[in-house]
Amino acid sequence: MTEKEKVEEIMAKYNRNFSTLQKNASAKELKTVFNFVADESNRKQRELIGLDKEKINLK
Repeated sequence: MTEKEKVEEIMAKYNRNFSTLQKNASAKELKTVFNFVADESNRKQRELIGLDKEKINLK
């Protein structure tokens, strides 16, 4: 199971409600979700400013 699938499963368990997630999730579930969100945010930012080596077009 990929990280994204794990996060989707956790969020579905808490009805995709962030408040419910924070109140009722285990520390491990919270850490998994927060790490995924942070990694995705960093990846998208790097892609937007052109630091993502896979997305750079070398001419």
